[in-house]
Amino acid sequence: MLLPPGGPDLLHEPWSSPPAPAAGPAASAAGPVSADRALALDAARLTRLLELRTGQPARWAAPAFCREVDLVRCHLGPIRTRQMLAASFGREAFHGQAAPGTDQALGGSAVRVAYALRWLELGDDRQVPSWRALLER
Repeated sequence: MLLPPGGPDLLHEPWSSPPAPAAGPAASAAGPVSADRALALDAARLTRLLELRTGQPARWAAPAFCREVDLVRCHLGPIRTRQMLAASFGREAFHGQAAPGTDQALGGSAVRVAYALRWLELGDDRQVPSWRALLER
């Protein structure tokens, strides 16, 4: 699990920094990263970027990006387990465009940001506020 049991209050408490992935964000020599590993890496990087408040992609604050993140999150809302989320993520067409857990992956894709947020929500069993509210906290 990326976050400690109980996890942070995503609106009021600072996010805890998950440990750095041992193998790094790129695919290992054994082959491509699994969907659940990719989600975990994306969620860890997203957590760090939101905590730092610096180095966040400028595109994140764009109204169109915020709308897309929240729209995709609405579609992911009915998914109730990380296993189901990973299965859905594995079917997405953007795989292979950017290594999981990288700034490029999260900065260029509202869909990846939305999946990473849902991964965090399912791990903490609580809903994260809107994307804009997360950026403004």
